[in-house]
Amino acid sequence: MTDRPTDMEIDAYIDGELDVERRFVVETHLSHQPDLAARVMGDLSIRSALRMLTHDRRPVPARLADMAGRLTRPQKSRWRGLMPAGLATSGLAAALAVWISGIERPPSYVNYAVASHRIAMLRADMRSQIEAPRFDAREVARNTRIAMPQLPDDWHVTDVQLFPTDKTPALLMAVRTETGHRMTIFAVHQKTAAPEHPDAVREGEQSVAYWRRGDMSYALTGDQEPGFMDATAEALTRI
Repeated sequence: MTDRPTDMEIDAYIDGELDVERRFVVETHLSHQPDLAARVMGDLSIRSALRMLTHDRRPVPARLADMAGRLTRPQKSRWRGLMPAGLATSGLAAALAVWISGIERPPSYVNYAVASHRIAMLRADMRSQIEAPRFDAREVARNTRIAMPQLPDDWHVTDVQLFPTDKTPALLMAVRTETGHRMTIFAVHQKTAAPEHPDAVREGEQSVAYWRRGDMSYALTGDQEPGFMDATAEALTRI
């Protein structure tokens, strides 16, 4: 057994493909090479990030996106004198960059939808805040050009409020379903990058499904899991 691992073995170590004996050799070698060890740990961190992204539909954290950008920019001295150029890190960085570029981040109006949902839920729990459940679709359309989707018969409107965004006013409608679920529908007259068929993400304690119909963009927000919100939003589009 040699006490110095090959470059290919270090690559295999990062990929988790070595047996215990050779892992021990690599780890012993790294313990005496702090610069190389730091770079290998960086690659292991990126690989863990990739695994997390494959199981998480939330928007990519800004720190992770920045990491991909920095790794894919040329770095003249990254592995010079330590490992052959292109070993492990370039492949991981490229994979991370491709993965991130393939993820569609929610349009910016989704942030307004989540924030207004939380405000609506706060209003609902405060006695001093009077909810306004009356909704006049024609008046809203005439003044804001906002068209709300048709609601199921067993949904009850509990509050309707106008909210400002950076470009145009938006309408938030709070509803309660027959099964007791509290949700909000956020609508803005704006053609965004939202998909025509709903997609859902987790935003803290809430999940939000977002979609677009022509020049109208919508978001359905609630405390349920993304799959539930996605299916509920999909049903709304078919009414």
